[in-house]
Amino acid sequence: MKRSLWLALGIVLLSNAVALGGVWYNRSGEPEARLSLSERELQRVSSGWLADEGDTVTRLQLLWRRPGDDWQLPWLDAAKLRALGFAVGDGQVELGRQPAREVWLVLELDGPSYRRQVEQVRQALSLAEAELQASPDSELLQQERDERRRRLEHEEQRASRLMLVDAGVDPEALRQRWPDRRHQVLLAGRIEPYRHSAQGGYGASIRLDNGRLSVPHAYREQARGWTPAYQQSGFKAQVDVAFGRRHEPWVLGVR
Repeated sequence: MKRSLWLALGIVLLSNAVALGGVWYNRSGEPEARLSLSERELQRVSSGWLADEGDTVTRLQLLWRRPGDDWQLPWLDAAKLRALGFAVGDGQVELGRQPAREVWLVLELDGPSYRRQVEQVRQALSLAEAELQASPDSELLQQERDERRRRLEHEEQRASRLMLVDAGVDPEALRQRWPDRRHQVLLAGRIEPYRHSAQGGYGASIRLDNGRLSVPHAYREQARGWTPAYQQSGFKAQVDVAFGRRHEPWVLGVR
């Protein structure tokens, strides 16, 4: 009985030592990237088993988006899929039957992809205003104009600016292609592509492996007003987040 107890205790201690060693290694040296994120890019985790922890732990999750408004990924084509290790073309196994693959994902903060998104919404609003001007009595066009106004306001003030812009299997090659460590970060994940028709583009189910981080105790007071993304509280924050040698994030400071 005692032997089993000591064995169990040893396993726990060894597991903790391995975990702490991984944290130390990740945070040693210069960060791989360092981003200044806001409440728009960080969602508070407040459900599931974390709810039992009450206010003792504040956990956040990266909130990122795909470019565009539909299921297609503009940078995902047949050549990219082959580079990621998928079989594409006549006589190959259908994409939907191929297993997901581990890849490196590139997220870009407040870059050209996000600005194109804002510009597209702004142009849609301009078009709606022009149509309404031509038919000012149309209630349908008024509703369309108002909806696009709300969409632009959301895009400019509340939507995440962290966009998924690329994926690859070689992190060094990706970093050469995306060298801005203040706005671009590489994170491990999995991608499972699909295609709706032979004429359509490609989409994918994507999962990020290391997208959560805890707020250190020293900054818990500043983060106390953080609410889930679906709530509108007016809470504003600026969070310095580092990504270490294992590309895992941690909080450096909260303002």
